[in-house]
Formats: sequence, C-alpha cells, structure tokens
Amino acid sequence: MGTTSYIFFGLLLLPLLAFLVWVIRQDKKKNYIGLLLLLIGMVIAAYSIITLDKNFAKDKMQAAPKASSFR
Repeated sequence: MGTTSYIFFGLLLLPLLAFLVWVIRQDKKKNYIGLLLLLIGMVIAAYSIITLDKNFAKDKMQAAPKASSFR
C-alpha cells in the first residue's frame, strides 16, 4: 500500500473509531453484540481493502507498456 492509501485509510478510520466510542457511551443497555458484529465487519473490510490494494499494485507495477507510434 502506498502512502496515499495509508493517509486515506487513516482519515476514514479515525472518525469511525471516534463514532464507535460515542455509540458505546450512548448505549444504556450495554448490549455489545451489535458492536462486536460491527467491529468484525470492520476487520473483514480492512483486510479485504489491504489485500485487494496490494494485489492491484503488484499487477500494475510489472512493466510499463510500449509507447505507441501513431503517425
């Protein structure tokens, strides 16, 4: 993953974590099943984003195509 990917991921992750902390504090019944499922979904999403980005970068970094000779 490139630097821009880390910056973008961090800019999305920090507000999401702040939102989760706010949701936990607002929950009066302390029902953590929904939050647990949300966190599991976040982990799966983060893993798939990182894996797909790594595979995409690996495929695109192999070789530059030849310059075309249009006349």
